[in-house]
Amino acid sequence: MSVSYRFIYALCVLIVIFNSGCAQNFPRPLSLSTPCCSDGLTGPEIFNNTFIKHGGNKLKQLNDLNVSIDGDWKFLITRIQPLVTDHRYRVSSEERILPNAGVYSAYYQGPAGTKKVIRSSNQTRVFYNNEENVDDDVLQSTALTADSFFIFLLGPLSLESFKDNFVRLEDKQENGKRYHRIYTSMKPGIGNSAGDELVLWVDSETHLTYRVHITLEGYRTTLGAHVDVSYDAYEQVGDYIFASVFHERVLGPISIDAHAWRLTGIDINRGLNYQHLNQHPWSSKASAPAKAHIK
Repeated sequence: MSVSYRFIYALCVLIVIFNSGCAQNFPRPLSLSTPCCSDGLTGPEIFNNTFIKHGGNKLKQLNDLNVSIDGDWKFLITRIQPLVTDHRYRVSSEERILPNAGVYSAYYQGPAGTKKVIRSSNQTRVFYNNEENVDDDVLQSTALTADSFFIFLLGPLSLESFKDNFVRLEDKQENGKRYHRIYTSMKPGIGNSAGDELVLWVDSETHLTYRVHITLEGYRTTLGAHVDVSYDAYEQVGDYIFASVFHERVLGPISIDAHAWRLTGIDINRGLNYQHLNQHPWSSKASAPAKAHIK
């Protein structure tokens, strides 16, 4: 390591120490049997309200979700988690999700070139600049980010299998609004994790999901970390409501801004299946850019 590089690295560490906020503990229920709130709403009831609001009653008819994304990584997170962020590739992207099959795929573009990902329950494949990469660290970190984005992009529509397991936490006020918060554990977890935890923030008036808060136990450099993603805008497509502007923060073991991104295009139900996405490159039906009609 050169002297200049050591100096820059040390400076980055100092910036993290002095400029990061206070870390937060992950919110968990104090008791599984004692109701927290006087309105009588349970965790499963709050989840059902937001699930239906986002189009959950038509989830079986949502064959595929297709989005274009553009975003910005914050400097500190790229230094702390260079492989997880993969920021030299993951800047803009075309992303495809098969919600009912549990499949996520993406073509990312950045200053270093392209990265293609295909992630299912039993497989993770990664291609950098059209060459497949089988490095274990690459596959594990990519599985973590792919599963996370599956949840972030679909919101409550990704969580139907946990619908009866949500436990209500105390409500929170933010920017003049009151949010219900509901907690669940997920087994298996995100990426290669045996288990993770998740909290949804749900607007008490609109029933829209406002925030997703998750632990990240699926990769060695994120053990003990947790992040949240807030939804700053939404887009309705047919019977479904999806978030369209996102803000991600790391809340533990330190507290820093991490990533901001927005949808630049979105469409649904092209008739995609796993074979359209698993081939390299994608099929022509999958590779057409998402329709750019975001407000």
